Amino acid sequence: MKYILIVLFLLCVSCTDKKEETVDVATSSEVEVVPTTESNFIQKDSLLLDSKGICADKVVITEIKRSYDKDSIGTSYFEIGFFKNNKAIYTYPTKIVFGMEGGAEWNINQEFMSDSENENIDTRFIHCNYGIAACGYTHNHFLFFLDEKGVQLVTQWDSMWDGGYGVDQRFEPDFKTKPMKSFFARTIDVSSDETVNDSIERVEVSYTDSVRYNFENGKWKKIQLTQKGKIYRKENFTFEEYYKQ
Repeated sequence: MKYILIVLFLLCVSCTDKKEETVDVATSSEVEVVPTTESNFIQKDSLLLDSKGICADKVVITEIKRSYDKDSIGTSYFEIGFFKNNKAIYTYPTKIVFGMEGGAEWNINQEFMSDSENENIDTRFIHCNYGIAACGYTHNHFLFFLDEKGVQLVTQWDSMWDGGYGVDQRFEPDFKTKPMKSFFARTIDVSSDETVNDSIERVEVSYTDSVRYNFENGKWKKIQLTQKGKIYRKENFTFEEYYKQ
């Protein structure tokens, strides 16, 4: 979504042909599950949810373990939990390698799935983002879907932005039907365009992994629209043109 790119750009600047394959979206992770008790968790982040039409009224992210290897590279173990009336209804365990840098934080957002003008918002989607709020750091993203029947991890991805350049996923919801029954996503890579020798700052935007998600039988299913990992389109702009879109 364009407004997400603009927000990320402003944050960074301040610091310095097709084959369709339908697959079920993954809903579990293969990580070490560490029992959570009040004595061993490190920290918690939480957000009260607008619970209309969904099965939870709160999301709580708990860091339950942190370890370092011989090179001082750190790994954190988290549980992303959804609660209703203080009772856990779904827990997703995950681990994130954060390297040698500290200071990463969670950001939880119930207004992630919206159109470019924010006129339509699907609050059934919960976006959880972990990373350092500064340029040049990798952020880890988790997108969950909630309805009255349960919780589904729809997708997860990494992003990195530095001064308006970087890699991320762009989501394009289809609000023609309500509730929404499909949306698109693709990976974008904004890099410096060195093909023109002038004093104007230019960017090259590459697109890969175009996918469509359809809501079928109570679950979101992923349809790969382009060959995975292969660039299917490139565009060139001046830096100013791209971020004025």
